[in-house]
Amino acid sequence: MKDHKTLAETIYRRRAVRKFLKNPVEILERDADLAEALDVQPLIEGIKTRVRVLRKGEVRNNWSDYCIAFYSEEKPHYMENIGFIGQQIDLELQSKGLGTCWWGMKKPKKDYRSMDGLKCIITMAAGYPKNAETRSCAGCFKRKSLREIVVGDMPDDSDEVSTGLLEAARVAPSAVNLQPWLIQKADNRYNFYLRPPRGIIERLIRKMRYIDIGIAMAHMAVQAKADGLKVSFDFEGNDTEQGKFIAGIIVY
Repeated sequence: MKDHKTLAETIYRRRAVRKFLKNPVEILERDADLAEALDVQPLIEGIKTRVRVLRKGEVRNNWSDYCIAFYSEEKPHYMENIGFIGQQIDLELQSKGLGTCWWGMKKPKKDYRSMDGLKCIITMAAGYPKNAETRSCAGCFKRKSLREIVVGDMPDDSDEVSTGLLEAARVAPSAVNLQPWLIQKADNRYNFYLRPPRGIIERLIRKMRYIDIGIAMAHMAVQAKADGLKVSFDFEGNDTEQGKFIAGIIVY
């Protein structure tokens, strides 16, 4: 059985790692789909994906001897799906003492940019870290406040579960740390919206912002399961003045 409590604790200890040791990593040496090996669940079942570990010579100038490549067919919500899968893998690996770092602009060499008809969407460096692989305190995140990402009413101070779910999403990593998500709580439903891009950088990484939403949703889903809750997803919703509707997480 998956240890969601440990994964939820890892949400607050994880950090991006950019310097790695040369030590071999057994789980990254396997010739298997990494999402299957780690029993990671997708956001959407109907999208074909593959998660493969690439080695030296298959990626240019990688920080580590291992590079995780995420491949997907291009269907609605495929970017959010990759972010959701990838962040679970991030938490799984970091909970085992490994280091990881999303690498949005790094692509494999030409022969590895597609696999089984699927396109490489994004990569992640991984391996044993050279330096401290975790944060020393849960408050060491440079992130927006809850008030800045919550649309509408904030949860009551006594509602520790709702606050915990929102906090887990709040500290999620994102491209250039721009945190493009907005969240609206409606009873036991949490609607995720993508706010409009601000400035040239966000316009340049416009697609990657959908991956970011999937990453934040993964954090909330992991925290919900750690709290003993069940989770489902709904992709029907309306845009608002604040942002584009992406999906709703229902907890029960």
